[in-house]
Amino acid sequence: MLLETWSPIAGGPQGFPRRSGVAYLPGEALRQAFLGAALAYAARRDEGFAAEVRRLVQHGYKGDARGLAGAMLDALLEREPELDAIRPDDLPLEGVRPRRVLRLDLVSGQAEEVELELFEGVVPWSGVLPRALETWLAAATRSYAEALASAEAEAVIPLRPEAEGAYHELKSRVLKREPWPLRVGYWTPEGYGGTLLALARLGVEGVLERRFRARPFPRRICYLPKRRRALGWLVLRKERT
Repeated sequence: MLLETWSPIAGGPQGFPRRSGVAYLPGEALRQAFLGAALAYAARRDEGFAAEVRRLVQHGYKGDARGLAGAMLDALLEREPELDAIRPDDLPLEGVRPRRVLRLDLVSGQAEEVELELFEGVVPWSGVLPRALETWLAAATRSYAEALASAEAEAVIPLRPEAEGAYHELKSRVLKREPWPLRVGYWTPEGYGGTLLALARLGVEGVLERRFRARPFPRRICYLPKRRRALGWLVLRKERT
Protein backbone atom coordinates (compact mmCIF):
# COMPACT_ATOMS: atom_id res chain seq x y z
CA MET A 1 0.00 0.00 0.00
CA LEU A 2 1.02 3.62 -0.44
CA LEU A 3 0.58 6.76 1.61
CA GLU A 4 0.52 9.92 -0.51
CA THR A 5 0.27 13.43 0.86
CA TRP A 6 -2.22 15.87 -0.65
CA SER A 7 -0.87 18.58 1.60
CA PRO A 8 2.35 18.42 3.65
CA ILE A 9 2.25 16.69 7.03
CA ALA A 10 4.04 18.11 10.07
CA GLY A 11 5.66 16.34 12.97
CA GLY A 12 4.88 18.89 15.67
CA PRO A 13 6.62 21.81 17.36
CA GLN A 14 9.67 19.62 18.13
CA GLY A 15 9.75 18.11 14.65
CA PHE A 16 9.31 14.49 13.62
CA PRO A 17 10.68 11.84 15.96
CA ARG A 18 13.86 10.17 14.78
CA ARG A 19 15.42 6.76 15.06
CA SER A 20 19.14 6.46 14.20
CA GLY A 21 18.87 9.93 12.70
CA VAL A 22 15.99 9.02 10.36
CA ALA A 23 12.70 10.89 10.72
CA TYR A 24 9.54 8.81 10.89
CA LEU A 25 5.79 9.13 11.13
CA PRO A 26 4.66 7.20 14.20
CA GLY A 27 2.22 4.42 13.49
CA GLU A 28 0.19 5.77 16.39
CA ALA A 29 -0.53 8.91 14.34
CA LEU A 30 -2.11 6.77 11.63
CA ARG A 31 -4.00 4.72 14.20
CA GLN A 32 -5.47 7.87 15.72
CA ALA A 33 -6.45 9.13 12.26
CA PHE A 34 -8.40 5.93 11.55
CA LEU A 35 -10.00 5.85 15.00
CA GLY A 36 -11.03 9.51 14.83
CA ALA A 37 -12.78 8.84 11.54
CA ALA A 38 -14.39 5.67 12.91
CA LEU A 39 -15.62 7.59 15.95
CA ALA A 40 -17.38 10.24 13.88
CA TYR A 41 -18.88 7.61 11.58
CA ALA A 42 -20.14 5.45 14.45
CA ALA A 43 -21.65 8.44 16.24
CA ARG A 44 -23.56 9.37 13.09
CA ARG A 45 -24.83 5.88 12.23
CA ASP A 46 -25.42 4.30 15.65
CA GLU A 47 -27.93 6.19 17.78
CA GLY A 48 -27.11 4.09 20.83
CA PHE A 49 -23.46 5.06 20.59
CA ALA A 50 -24.38 8.68 19.86
CA ALA A 51 -26.39 8.73 23.11
CA GLU A 52 -23.39 7.34 24.99
CA VAL A 53 -21.18 10.07 23.56
CA ARG A 54 -23.73 12.74 24.52
CA ARG A 55 -23.70 11.47 28.11
CA LEU A 56 -19.91 11.77 28.23
CA VAL A 57 -20.10 15.39 27.14
CA GLN A 58 -23.04 16.40 29.28
CA HIS A 59 -22.07 14.87 32.61
CA GLY A 60 -20.06 11.66 32.24
CA TYR A 61 -16.56 13.09 31.85
CA LYS A 62 -14.98 15.66 34.17
CA GLY A 63 -11.58 16.41 32.60
CA ASP A 64 -10.45 18.68 29.77
CA ALA A 65 -11.18 18.56 26.03
CA ARG A 66 -8.18 16.38 25.24
CA GLY A 67 -9.22 13.89 27.90
CA LEU A 68 -12.78 13.94 26.58
CA ALA A 69 -11.48 12.97 23.14
CA GLY A 70 -9.62 10.05 24.71
CA ALA A 71 -12.69 8.96 26.67
CA MET A 72 -14.76 8.98 23.47
CA LEU A 73 -12.19 6.80 21.70
CA ASP A 74 -12.14 4.41 24.67
CA ALA A 75 -15.93 4.15 24.45
CA LEU A 76 -15.66 3.42 20.73
CA LEU A 77 -13.13 0.62 21.26
CA GLU A 78 -15.28 -0.90 23.99
CA ARG A 79 -18.26 -0.92 21.65
CA GLU A 80 -16.30 -1.95 18.53
CA PRO A 81 -13.28 -3.94 19.85
CA GLU A 82 -12.27 -5.15 16.38
CA LEU A 83 -11.02 -1.61 15.68
CA ASP A 84 -8.21 -2.18 18.17
CA ALA A 85 -6.54 -4.36 15.51
CA ILE A 86 -5.59 -1.18 13.60
CA ARG A 87 -1.96 -0.84 14.65
CA PRO A 88 0.15 0.60 11.80
CA ASP A 89 3.94 0.45 11.85
CA ASP A 90 6.12 3.54 12.06
CA LEU A 91 6.94 4.93 8.61
CA PRO A 92 10.45 6.27 7.80
CA LEU A 93 10.28 9.61 5.97
CA GLU A 94 12.86 10.96 3.53
CA GLY A 95 13.16 14.58 2.52
CA VAL A 96 11.80 16.12 5.71
CA ARG A 97 12.64 19.81 5.88
CA PRO A 98 11.71 22.89 7.92
CA ARG A 99 9.21 25.36 6.43
CA ARG A 100 7.52 28.51 7.63
CA VAL A 101 3.76 28.05 8.00
CA LEU A 102 0.90 30.08 9.40
CA ARG A 103 -1.02 29.09 12.48
CA LEU A 104 -4.45 30.55 11.80
CA ASP A 105 -6.92 31.45 14.50
CA LEU A 106 -10.23 30.85 12.75
CA VAL A 107 -12.21 32.91 15.26
CA SER A 108 -10.10 36.05 15.54
CA GLY A 109 -8.60 35.83 12.05
CA GLN A 110 -5.11 36.36 13.44
CA ALA A 111 -2.16 34.47 11.94
CA GLU A 112 1.12 33.56 13.59
CA GLU A 113 4.15 32.44 11.59
CA VAL A 114 5.88 29.33 12.95
CA GLU A 115 8.50 26.92 11.65
CA LEU A 116 7.62 23.24 11.38
CA GLU A 117 9.25 20.19 9.88
CA LEU A 118 7.20 19.07 6.90
CA PHE A 119 7.07 15.99 4.72
CA GLU A 120 5.49 15.79 1.30
CA GLY A 121 5.53 12.80 -1.04
CA VAL A 122 4.70 9.10 -1.31
CA VAL A 123 5.67 6.45 1.25
CA PRO A 124 5.33 2.67 0.82
CA TRP A 125 3.48 1.04 3.70
CA SER A 126 3.88 -2.68 4.25
CA GLY A 127 1.08 -2.85 6.79
CA VAL A 128 -2.42 -4.09 6.13
CA LEU A 129 -5.84 -3.12 7.36
CA PRO A 130 -7.97 -5.84 8.96
CA ARG A 131 -9.72 -7.37 5.95
CA ALA A 132 -13.11 -7.43 7.69
CA LEU A 133 -12.86 -3.66 8.26
CA GLU A 134 -11.58 -2.47 4.87
CA THR A 135 -14.94 -1.51 3.40
CA TRP A 136 -16.29 -0.08 6.65
CA LEU A 137 -13.14 2.01 7.16
CA ALA A 138 -13.32 3.28 3.59
CA ALA A 139 -16.83 4.57 4.26
CA ALA A 140 -15.83 5.95 7.66
CA THR A 141 -12.72 7.80 6.48
CA ARG A 142 -14.51 9.27 3.45
CA SER A 143 -17.47 10.43 5.53
CA TYR A 144 -15.25 11.95 8.18
CA ALA A 145 -12.88 13.60 5.70
CA GLU A 146 -15.76 15.16 3.78
CA ALA A 147 -17.25 16.59 6.99
CA LEU A 148 -13.86 17.81 8.16
CA ALA A 149 -13.03 19.41 4.81
CA SER A 150 -16.41 21.16 4.66
CA ALA A 151 -16.08 22.55 8.19
CA GLU A 152 -12.53 23.66 7.48
CA ALA A 153 -13.37 25.28 4.15
CA GLU A 154 -16.26 27.19 5.72
CA ALA A 155 -13.90 28.62 8.35
CA VAL A 156 -10.78 29.18 6.24
CA ILE A 157 -12.05 30.61 2.92
CA PRO A 158 -13.43 33.84 4.47
CA LEU A 159 -9.94 34.45 5.90
CA ARG A 160 -7.93 33.05 2.97
CA PRO A 161 -10.03 33.37 -0.21
CA GLU A 162 -7.14 32.07 -2.31
CA ALA A 163 -7.66 28.63 -0.71
CA GLU A 164 -11.08 28.12 -2.30
CA GLY A 165 -9.71 26.30 -5.35
CA ALA A 166 -7.72 23.87 -3.22
CA TYR A 167 -10.73 23.01 -1.08
CA HIS A 168 -12.83 22.50 -4.21
CA GLU A 169 -10.20 20.05 -5.51
CA LEU A 170 -10.01 18.27 -2.17
CA LYS A 171 -13.76 17.83 -1.80
CA SER A 172 -14.74 17.19 -5.42
CA ARG A 173 -11.84 15.04 -6.57
CA VAL A 174 -9.57 13.66 -3.83
CA LEU A 175 -12.18 12.67 -1.26
CA LYS A 176 -14.52 11.23 -3.89
CA ARG A 177 -11.94 8.95 -5.52
CA GLU A 178 -9.54 7.77 -2.83
CA PRO A 179 -10.43 4.78 -0.64
CA TRP A 180 -8.95 5.94 2.69
CA PRO A 181 -8.44 9.71 3.02
CA LEU A 182 -6.87 10.62 6.37
CA ARG A 183 -5.95 13.68 8.45
CA VAL A 184 -2.59 13.07 10.06
CA GLY A 185 0.07 14.80 12.10
CA TYR A 186 0.29 18.26 13.58
CA TRP A 187 -2.33 20.10 11.53
CA THR A 188 -3.82 21.85 14.56
CA PRO A 189 -2.21 22.78 17.87
CA GLU A 190 -5.39 21.74 19.70
CA GLY A 191 -4.50 18.60 21.63
CA TYR A 192 -7.67 16.78 20.60
CA GLY A 193 -7.10 17.21 16.85
CA GLY A 194 -10.26 16.57 14.89
CA THR A 195 -11.70 13.97 17.27
CA LEU A 196 -14.42 16.25 18.60
CA LEU A 197 -15.93 16.55 15.12
CA ALA A 198 -17.86 13.42 16.11
CA LEU A 199 -19.96 15.77 18.29
CA ALA A 200 -21.16 17.92 15.39
CA ARG A 201 -24.92 17.76 14.95
CA LEU A 202 -25.40 15.80 18.19
CA GLY A 203 -26.90 18.81 19.94
CA VAL A 204 -24.10 19.21 22.49
CA GLU A 205 -22.09 22.07 20.97
CA GLY A 206 -23.21 24.49 23.69
CA VAL A 207 -22.28 22.08 26.47
CA LEU A 208 -18.94 21.42 24.78
CA GLU A 209 -18.22 25.15 24.77
CA ARG A 210 -19.32 25.72 28.37
CA ARG A 211 -17.76 22.68 30.01
CA PHE A 212 -14.66 22.15 27.90
CA ARG A 213 -14.12 25.49 26.13
CA ALA A 214 -13.87 23.64 22.85
CA ARG A 215 -15.69 23.33 19.53
CA PRO A 216 -16.29 20.33 17.26
CA PHE A 217 -13.85 21.81 14.74
CA PRO A 218 -10.56 23.16 16.17
CA ARG A 219 -10.17 26.89 16.56
CA ARG A 220 -6.62 26.91 15.15
CA ILE A 221 -5.10 25.18 12.15
CA CYS A 222 -1.73 25.19 10.37
CA TYR A 223 -1.76 26.57 6.83
CA LEU A 224 0.94 26.71 4.14
CA PRO A 225 0.36 29.91 2.12
CA LYS A 226 2.61 28.89 -0.78
CA ARG A 227 0.47 25.78 -1.41
CA ARG A 228 -2.80 27.42 -0.30
CA ARG A 229 -3.53 24.33 1.76
CA ALA A 230 -3.94 23.43 5.39
CA LEU A 231 -1.55 20.75 6.61
CA GLY A 232 -2.14 17.08 7.22
CA TRP A 233 -4.23 15.69 4.36
CA LEU A 234 -3.13 12.37 2.88
CA VAL A 235 -4.56 9.27 1.28
CA LEU A 236 -3.86 5.58 1.77
CA ARG A 237 -4.33 3.42 -1.29
CA LYS A 238 -3.42 0.02 -2.62
CA GLU A 239 -0.63 -0.03 -5.18
CA ARG A 240 -1.94 -0.21 -8.71
CA THR A 241 -0.86 -3.35 -10.59
